[in-house]
Amino acid sequence: MRKCLKIFLFLLLFLCSNAFATHISESNIESDIYLTSAQFSMQSDWINADAYIDFVGEIEAEYESSSENISAGQSFGSLFDYIPDTHNTLIDSNSLQNVISIKSEGNTEIKVKYSDLYGCPITSGYPKLYYRKQNSNDDYTEIDLNPVGDNFHSANFAVDYGAYEYYIEADNDNFPGIYSTKNNKKIFVITERPHTFTNLNNNLQDNNASSNSSVNFNWSAEKGVPTDVLTYTLYLGTSESSMQYVADIPQSSYTVTNLSPRTRYYWKVEVENQYGAKLLSPAVYSFVTLGEIKKAYNAPNPFNPQKGQNTRIFFEMDESGRADIDIYSEYGDKIFHILCNNLLSGNNEYSYNGKDDYGNVLYNGTYLCVIKKKYSSGRTSTERCRLLIIK
Repeated sequence: MRKCLKIFLFLLLFLCSNAFATHISESNIESDIYLTSAQFSMQSDWINADAYIDFVGEIEAEYESSSENISAGQSFGSLFDYIPDTHNTLIDSNSLQNVISIKSEGNTEIKVKYSDLYGCPITSGYPKLYYRKQNSNDDYTEIDLNPVGDNFHSANFAVDYGAYEYYIEADNDNFPGIYSTKNNKKIFVITERPHTFTNLNNNLQDNNASSNSSVNFNWSAEKGVPTDVLTYTLYLGTSESSMQYVADIPQSSYTVTNLSPRTRYYWKVEVENQYGAKLLSPAVYSFVTLGEIKKAYNAPNPFNPQKGQNTRIFFEMDESGRADIDIYSEYGDKIFHILCNNLLSGNNEYSYNGKDDYGNVLYNGTYLCVIKKKYSSGRTSTERCRLLIIK
């Protein structure tokens, strides 16, 4: 019977020690078990690599052989690690996007939240912010983030224009090691918004009419910082509340074709720099497309090119094609010529500045405009209208 008990105890010791060794191998901690001839006690003091968590487990057993001392060097323990939740411990207030700070609107603020699943407080002096110019080899500047309530910490500071990479570090007395976001740096940007948007199309504002076959939008906007690169987004619709996205445009002009005739359109342009800083409250403009043009004409008429005034020559294209526009003096001399290619079917227009082919402003008087149309089908037609210049 005693022999069977002895075998049983050896088996129990073997199984327990292997099980404990499997657990503790994760924490690289070893403890010795000393088995005496009278009895032995296996106690897992809760062996934990990271923090102090109140857990004690105890197993006792009798060993009745007075002739043997057994010393077993085994690695065992009950592993219940304290590890900060690295996905939620430090949370950027702008975790889904980079921080864009408008210098003229205030200093840059970086705000983070420190939370701990077990309620362990952050070490004094943490978290810390480290930043430097993006793609530079400069040393990182260190800033302490100050508590602002509800586990939030923030830093408010001013730096020069540009893009900066940054990371955050935190420490907890119960966690042996600093948690850092250095391997997952983010970017904050100091910039200014684009401003002073100007509509350069007098015919695309107020109640002025425009052709419906092809409308040219032209504008300008000033950069907030001279090195900025601006992009533009055009919206267009038949009401202010239903303007639709048209295109993202790298240049400050765009042509829209095939609009409906005799219709009021609303349009605006959103301006954004390379960091995502946008023009505030873009203006909304409107214009009206022309109805059917039965005969070519120009407006305004008369006009004064001496004061920089243009006249717009309107004509109808029955189908796509091109048109030669010639201006003749009252004596029959051709003084100006322009070829308009890639015209679409419908209303078309050309803005004429009242100058001859050499750039000279025309004298007061009446001039004849001849529009020779050549369609894609090969068919041709000609229209005429008269221009009156008054200085």
